[in-house]
Amino acid sequence: MNRALITGLITLFAVALTAPTAQGATRLRQVQVEIGSSATTPPTPPGTLTLEFVFKKKRESKHKFTPRRLIRIDFSKVPLHCANTASEGTSQLLLTSTLDVSFKLTKAPPPNTNKPKPGRYAFRFAYSFPAFSGTVRGTIDKPNRGPRPRVPRSQGSLTIDDLDSNPGHTNCSTLGPKQWGGLPLTGV
Repeated sequence: MNRALITGLITLFAVALTAPTAQGATRLRQVQVEIGSSATTPPTPPGTLTLEFVFKKKRESKHKFTPRRLIRIDFSKVPLHCANTASEGTSQLLLTSTLDVSFKLTKAPPPNTNKPKPGRYAFRFAYSFPAFSGTVRGTIDKPNRGPRPRVPRSQGSLTIDDLDSNPGHTNCSTLGPKQWGGLPLTGV
């Protein structure tokens, strides 16, 4: 009887060691930003830049989901000014594209205060586009004040310096950074 009990306990212990441990929970959140044109006649309606993020929490944590990765960048009719060549003149491009990326966010240091606020965080990202000259950068933070539940918010900028789409749309840009601030992230 003792031998069967010991064998059973060893088998149970071996199964417990080889079983995969439960991972923390995952949520997808996104921010949608309207990107308008700088100077066009007639005016063009603004396009939309959508950034999608993965939020995770540690297994031990009950409620604290924090941003970990930027996984998708979606342009929907984002207006760009194209300088082209002298013979072609200027034109406008409405950029529509989806980029699947996997870019890790970095945790920002807490502000210089005597007591850091519990539950507050800030994560930064800066992604350079490999196919053209431009960046999207920003911060996701969680405010200390306001109604509960406190929703993470995003601020940042999009800059496209030189995008060549086709012969009629070369040297396209946003004509400087297009900025946004304080936009809440929504669930996907």
